[in-house]
Amino acid sequence: MSRREDLVHQISRRLAALSTRRGGLAVALWGDPGVGKSWTAAEVLRALPLRSAEVQASAPLSSVIVSLPRPARLPVWTEEALRRLERREVIAPDDMGDVLTSLLSELAPFVLYVKDLHEASAEQLRLWQAVAGGVTRSRGVGLMATSRQPPPAPFEVQALGLLDQEETAVLLNQTLGACLPAEAAEWIGQHAAGNPLFSIEYLRFLIRQGCLWNDGERWHWRAPRESRIPTSVEALISHLCHTPPLSAPAQAALEARAMLTAGMAPAVWAQVAGLEATQLQHACEELDHRGILREGQFVHRLYQDVELHHLTPARRRLISRRAVSALLETDVEAAATFVVHAELPGNDALPLLRRAAGSAQSGGRHRQAAEYLSQAVQHAHGGERAQLALAAARLWRDHEPRRVIALAEEVLEIEPRNLDAAFLLAGALVLQGEEERATRLIRSLQDSAELEPLWLFQLISLHADRNDYVGVMTLWQEHPGLHHLAPPSVLAQVVRALDFVGQPTEACTLAAQALEHRGLTGPERTALLFARCRALYSAGNLEAAEADASEVVTLTEAGQRVHECARGLSTRATIRDTLGRYPEALADAQTSLKLFASLGVARDYAQQQSRLACLLLEYGDYEQAETLLHEGHEVMKRAGVSHFLALCEYNLAYLYLEQNPPFGGTLALKYAHAGLQHARQAGSPLIVAQTAAMAARAEAIHGTPQHALELADEALDLTQQLGTSHDTAWAIWARGFALEACGRPAEALASFQAAADELAGRGLTLWAHRLGLEADRLAGDATAAGAKLAFFREHELRNWVNVTGRYFPGLAGEHPVQAPAPASVRLSVLGSVQLHRGAEALRYKGQKGKELLACLLEARLAGQHEVRQLTLQETLYPELQDGAAVSALQQLVYRLRQVLGPEVIQRTDGGYRLGAAESDAEDFLRTNDARLWRGPYLEDLGAGQDAAVEEALYHALERQAHELLASDAREAARVGRILLEHDPYDQRMLALTLRALQSSGNRRGGQKLYQEIAARFAEVGEVLVPLQALLERPLSNSRST
Repeated sequence: MSRREDLVHQISRRLAALSTRRGGLAVALWGDPGVGKSWTAAEVLRALPLRSAEVQASAPLSSVIVSLPRPARLPVWTEEALRRLERREVIAPDDMGDVLTSLLSELAPFVLYVKDLHEASAEQLRLWQAVAGGVTRSRGVGLMATSRQPPPAPFEVQALGLLDQEETAVLLNQTLGACLPAEAAEWIGQHAAGNPLFSIEYLRFLIRQGCLWNDGERWHWRAPRESRIPTSVEALISHLCHTPPLSAPAQAALEARAMLTAGMAPAVWAQVAGLEATQLQHACEELDHRGILREGQFVHRLYQDVELHHLTPARRRLISRRAVSALLETDVEAAATFVVHAELPGNDALPLLRRAAGSAQSGGRHRQAAEYLSQAVQHAHGGERAQLALAAARLWRDHEPRRVIALAEEVLEIEPRNLDAAFLLAGALVLQGEEERATRLIRSLQDSAELEPLWLFQLISLHADRNDYVGVMTLWQEHPGLHHLAPPSVLAQVVRALDFVGQPTEACTLAAQALEHRGLTGPERTALLFARCRALYSAGNLEAAEADASEVVTLTEAGQRVHECARGLSTRATIRDTLGRYPEALADAQTSLKLFASLGVARDYAQQQSRLACLLLEYGDYEQAETLLHEGHEVMKRAGVSHFLALCEYNLAYLYLEQNPPFGGTLALKYAHAGLQHARQAGSPLIVAQTAAMAARAEAIHGTPQHALELADEALDLTQQLGTSHDTAWAIWARGFALEACGRPAEALASFQAAADELAGRGLTLWAHRLGLEADRLAGDATAAGAKLAFFREHELRNWVNVTGRYFPGLAGEHPVQAPAPASVRLSVLGSVQLHRGAEALRYKGQKGKELLACLLEARLAGQHEVRQLTLQETLYPELQDGAAVSALQQLVYRLRQVLGPEVIQRTDGGYRLGAAESDAEDFLRTNDARLWRGPYLEDLGAGQDAAVEEALYHALERQAHELLASDAREAARVGRILLEHDPYDQRMLALTLRALQSSGNRRGGQKLYQEIAARFAEVGEVLVPLQALLERPLSNSRST
């Protein structure tokens, strides 16, 4: 039972006892606006077995008395007083209080609920005090009031505080009528800070923004890209603070308080507000009475945020300058926080910020020192500016690497040959994914290297930042005479490199030796532990790897080194994922992603998106997993080839194989082969083995069985050479798929079981069950699969539940899937959108209707049950308010049903889905018949909404173009033109189309096409390679690109 529920229970029990007529009770619920006073009172009254009435405290007492029930018998004097009130005669206030008390006594057992005691005038409040006193001396009468101010005696006061996180989650779940994702409840709890009303308004706001949505089974969450206060909350707070208007001193005190930190001395507050001490005291009393401040602090932090938002620049400047003057001699760091808004001249700002930075560094507050130095840079010139920028960049490196770039560039503008600034800039550029620029920078400075060890170690660090561990090993092996001079940070990078190139045992040995050195600093020990935990993971020593990762997290949290902490959490999430400890892994992954987001490091954030997506995938959140993977993939592609890019593509292939949407096979093959290609280029044998195993599985299910077996054998050979046992299990598992596809079921069954046994023997029970499920499928062992299904459900692994349901439909506990109703309409989207009923073309030209049908079709192609109504509103009517968008969507659906029939667009719990309709897109994915394509996908709409669906269709068409080139050159040329309309800058497809045109005897058409595409290149400032070079260009297999 929550604290609020317990309070309701206690008050209800005491008021219910009034039925014994042994006494009376006057109780008041006191708290800030929105803390739930009215809700608590309503819950109490709902639970009472007594009669009750509700009145406003600010209403005239005479009208309150007249509004109450009239008992059959009353004392004569009370009866006479009521008649006088009905005749609107004036009765003395004190007499009216007696009349009300008498009336309540005769109504007993009875409870009067008095709302908003704080709105009563002083005279009304005195009367309610008198009534409360009379009630406590009566039998069977209860008085319950609510107030934003502490009620006076004789009310018994029950203070309502803010909700804690658990209570907030309970409130949100009750409001929603369902279980809200824990991350969403936590986000709302942090922003609403325990205020129930604000919490509910944030919930509604997030649903309207599309950050919370329901797929018909459960609610999903995605954090907003920016933190905004809901308009309803801001309006409420502004009304509470300024209606009626505050006095001038109270307004000045409020504005100053909004800009000052908590705990500021009253003398400083008064000086900043421009008030005398007595004026400030009276202002505080007024603000306290209005429920804005309590004991000098805002009753809720959102009050401060709203007040700051409404401050004019001129008022901010004035208040900030007063604050600098008040704090300069007593708290230089506090004074420095006002420099920006005070708009101080450089001669005043620079020495102040220097002093503040020195104070912060002396106190170990390095992040704050970096902030002060960064501000100081803006007021300095020449060599002093370079010195300050370099000092700030060094501090930011461990806290916010993105801040390093601008500062290091400042230094290099003034001192172009500054080696420290160059390496700081290069390292930061790598983290932001600008590796080519970093490489050019370092090469341009190489001749200025004066100290070989310094240069070597800086260059090793840069290669490590770029994940170029082959480069690290090359440099290390070329300079054996400098090994003894290597600092611990460089040794850690060499440990990572040894692990990467397939030498985890040697990596662990070097790390152990380095960790034995005395005098290691916290960051040095952290770097070595982090490197060793990765090597231990590769060697299959998962428990030891987790212990090292946990120590990394502990050390970095204590040292407030956010970037390293985020990396430690990310690595620990991967280890715990493999160990099958999913809730802990998910918590680590989500925290890590939040930290990387706060730092603004693009590459690390993208890599962590991929890791988090893997966990969300197993929990069945396919949509969010796919979004994260594609967002991360775009960033990693821009950064160039790396093993992280290969692993992201590995995960995308795994997603499409596990989810198994209609287009999944096409994309699984694409990303599996892309991952393998990039792994080979990156140079890690282990990553090559992992991606080869994934490509083998994709080929076995959707491609060529013999090629699948070749890839599986390659993966198995590599993992056995490396001695990575848990990866060996995955290679054996992939070989099972290949053997099955080659028509060798007995050997496939043995491989599936051997893979599961390998993991089970290492205590990896969860993954052993997933690998063993394929053995159950092949053997038709529903009993064993049922046991695994129960295990998956127990651990809430919805993806594996879904996979088991596909393999054994009878185990899912659902009704057998009924054959779909015969299609009444055919929707053609491989070209301009067309509609047919049988041979009859339906005349429908509505653009919005076509967009709606395309959205619903893409959802079906993606394997989704429905498209949420909110998604359709935002897609089709982004310019309309919610209410208008709802109406417009409903009208659109109605008009389409009039044309197509009610069975084509079906209503679901959360939105709509495509019903009795077939499509050329689905036929193409099933048959690979390129003749179904009449032009670019959704030609008259421009593009669809689901990039993955569009990508799958075009990728499958590209594969057909390659196959058609040998058998039907004319058709290959036609298909090539469609693909070039989609992407006119694809030189691979241009080469294929030109060759097809030449093979079909249409040389003139080839020359014309080349000229058209060359003109397109020229429009963007590019030069197309010569025609003959394109015709001679080798044609790459589209599956491996």
